Amino acid sequence: MTLLLVRGRILTLDRSHPVASNVLLRDGVVTAFDSDIHSDVDVLELDEGDTLQPGWRDDHVHLLSTLASRCSFDLSDTDSIDHLLERLSHAPTGDNGWIRAWGHDPSFLVEKRHPTSSDLDRVTKGVPAVLHDRTGHVAVVNTAAAKALGAQSHPDGILVERQNILARTPRLATSDLKIAAKELFSEWRSRGLVAITDATHTNDLTAIAALGEIGDTSEAPRITAMVGADRLDGLRYEQICRGIKIGHAKVMPGVEGGTDLDRLVRGAHEAGFPAAIHVMDIDTLEEALLALEASSPPANTVDRLEHCSLALPEQLDRIGKLGVLVCTQPSFLTRRLAKYIEELSPTEQKWLWPLGSLTERDIKVTLSSDSPVVPADPSEWFEASTNRPLGSHEVISEDSAQRMAAVSTMKPGLTADMLVIANAAGYQPLTSRN
Repeated sequence: MTLLLVRGRILTLDRSHPVASNVLLRDGVVTAFDSDIHSDVDVLELDEGDTLQPGWRDDHVHLLSTLASRCSFDLSDTDSIDHLLERLSHAPTGDNGWIRAWGHDPSFLVEKRHPTSSDLDRVTKGVPAVLHDRTGHVAVVNTAAAKALGAQSHPDGILVERQNILARTPRLATSDLKIAAKELFSEWRSRGLVAITDATHTNDLTAIAALGEIGDTSEAPRITAMVGADRLDGLRYEQICRGIKIGHAKVMPGVEGGTDLDRLVRGAHEAGFPAAIHVMDIDTLEEALLALEASSPPANTVDRLEHCSLALPEQLDRIGKLGVLVCTQPSFLTRRLAKYIEELSPTEQKWLWPLGSLTERDIKVTLSSDSPVVPADPSEWFEASTNRPLGSHEVISEDSAQRMAAVSTMKPGLTADMLVIANAAGYQPLTSRN
């Protein structure tokens, strides 16, 4: 049995015992606070200015898409179709003979639209090209790529939620994804991230295997992965598969061919999974609430609403009554402020990205980035939660925001790899100091 006493400023994020003078770890697991020192205990003294605390969790990312974006030509800084095409003309052709680009947002282009296949043809010179927008829900292909993918029925080259077609594009090499992952995981660690939830609705056994291979490194955060509600494939909720913890059944409304929310939610529950429903507008939230009200999750599990960016007050009341968790992305408020001001009415702006209204109703909330849409940076979440550019009535305290982002409060049973040391230089894992 190994005993380690970490002494210094200990921030537990637990309201009943927020700060401690030391924490005792037994075989790498938290066992007690403010303990007396015994001769058989090793002591680690924190440096002045250091704080030991639980690490952060990004509860909604798309890991493979984030890595793919890092392996793609970056067009996120473009502000018009002409600018995009000028930049795209310099994109390299990959070893697989394709041009892969990423990052444009039609809301931030002068034309307020996606480029089309004919636009891309002007600069890609017959090389198959695929351009993914920042959200990951839309891709644009040029004529050569459309022919290779059998997508000629989309003459404008714009593919919305057509993963069945895009799955035919040449895969990125696992070695390239691993190189990108090493850099990404290092960045995340420096921001205090120790755990993530991959919320991709197309996750299946193949995707879980890919996540397991990429995450099989000491630098990786602890990974939970949702699985598409239509592709559970005999998986079990919370089982460990390829080193990945299986999470909620993800329900994505509005995909090609339509989505029967009632059927998918009920099917997930019957298979032993709580459901996580993608919700970005009031109408979809209404459908989601009706589906959740018609079917209860398995015992000791909680359904989730992903994003919940717009909600009527009476809908928030129903969320509270259901006991559903909301996973939200406050930094969208700063990253997309110009879009919200331009496109939403004052009333919609008032209802946008609720936080204070959720906590007032005792609704459990977790924070996240939706990476690669927004970089995974908890400091942005805290700033947007406590100093909102829209809807000042939805402001919450930094203490509340931190608890929403923490992997857990520091309590007996929490493992040391979930703890980080914070100081002016950032964060580092406790294990690197032990």
